[in-house]
Amino acid sequence: MKTKIIIAAFIMAVTSISAQTNLLLDGGFETPAKNYVINNSGANKFSNNGKWFISFSLGGCENGCCEGTSEFTTVEKKSGNSSLKIDVVRQKNRNDIRLFQTIKGVSAGIYEVSFWTKSDKEGYPIAIDILKGTQPGTNNGVEPFTGNFTTSTQWKQFKFNVDLSGWLPEELELMRVSIRPNNNKKLPEGPYPKTFWVDEVSFVAVK
Repeated sequence: MKTKIIIAAFIMAVTSISAQTNLLLDGGFETPAKNYVINNSGANKFSNNGKWFISFSLGGCENGCCEGTSEFTTVEKKSGNSSLKIDVVRQKNRNDIRLFQTIKGVSAGIYEVSFWTKSDKEGYPIAIDILKGTQPGTNNGVEPFTGNFTTSTQWKQFKFNVDLSGWLPEELELMRVSIRPNNNKKLPEGPYPKTFWVDEVSFVAVK
């Protein structure tokens, strides 16, 4: 009986650990040289290499619709050694800046998406989108799952569950988790620059 109890406890522990496995690579932004790509070309394409990818879109504006920089920083972080710092110098459209990662081979089911963020001033808008692999890089996150939040000068965690049970295999393959800072439904407001920090982004199966 004692042996059976030990085995059962071990199975439960393994199951619990498995259920909490983060499907995103380097959700804590610890290894920039290996897991991060910066794209300042203004293209609306996205990367399928499974790394973090940030784009400051030029759009159709003469001098570019937005300008910004990003870097791993050890000065501000929720946990671990570093976080991602995003500086928005100027921005015209609410979808100009996207931080995202493609996840390969996700199974149908229910998942929890979460992230920690803060900003240099109170009350900046930020969104996180769960996008199908078949959706274009220009998608603004209205469908199928988007969480809209407001930042603080202190670290805050935002999270919600998404049900991917009805997604087709081609929609699950190469699906994306995308974060859009300063994503007002109206034109993004100043004053600029604005600074965001993002850390501990997670996408885990819960059912």
